[in-house]
Amino acid sequence: MKVSILGYWGGYPLAGGATSGYLVTTEEGHILLDCGSGVMSRLSHHATVEQLSGVILSHVHYDHMADIGVLQYAALGAIRNNRMQHKLQLFAPEQPADIFGTLFGPHTDVTQIDSTLKLRLAGADIEFAPVEHTITCFAVKITYKGKVLVYSGDTAYCESLVKLAKDADMLLCEATVCEGSTHTTGQGHMNAAEAATIAEKAGVKKLVLVHLPCDGNLLHMRQTASSVYRGPVFLPDAISSYTI
Repeated sequence: MKVSILGYWGGYPLAGGATSGYLVTTEEGHILLDCGSGVMSRLSHHATVEQLSGVILSHVHYDHMADIGVLQYAALGAIRNNRMQHKLQLFAPEQPADIFGTLFGPHTDVTQIDSTLKLRLAGADIEFAPVEHTITCFAVKITYKGKVLVYSGDTAYCESLVKLAKDADMLLCEATVCEGSTHTTGQGHMNAAEAATIAEKAGVKKLVLVHLPCDGNLLHMRQTASSVYRGPVFLPDAISSYTI
């Protein structure tokens, strides 16, 4: 799997940046994890809407779904011009119901995510685990040809994420809270040490800190994570990609 970081800021981005969005590419297709502000523009460097096998929203806060409507416009155009022979496949939690309801349309097939849902997209097996955020949110595990990627979504420290991430090749883990940052209150989120504790307890091979505070000391966050987790810790950037 190739994992391309399209956006990694939490809440709102720095100038020219994007909030949460991660493109997973296999030999059989593309899976988009979250579609935050600015992600559609970044996606265009890697894939068109008709090339997406599916889009997974960990939850329906706007920093994880702000560009989904724009992506749906692209899908509608592709369908009208016969470039896309199927609707956009979208997977999301059903709460809050008022936001979930906005996802439906003639361009999109929407499937509710719950802890029992198992998918096969782009040749990969996908499963979910509930995590602890301020609204319903799911971590995502993607397995392809024996390699495992886990994405935390947004969450406070929780054992369900440790279990899902057990022995994963890579963990994209939220680390929103940073001392001195005015970006977040921390409710439903983790700091770098907590993200690293998840990685250490789960025995993952690589940790990438994501959903970062745009006024945080990111190098200090990486150093903090490295004091807890014995594996390699990465900070994403606008051109980051990883192969696992």
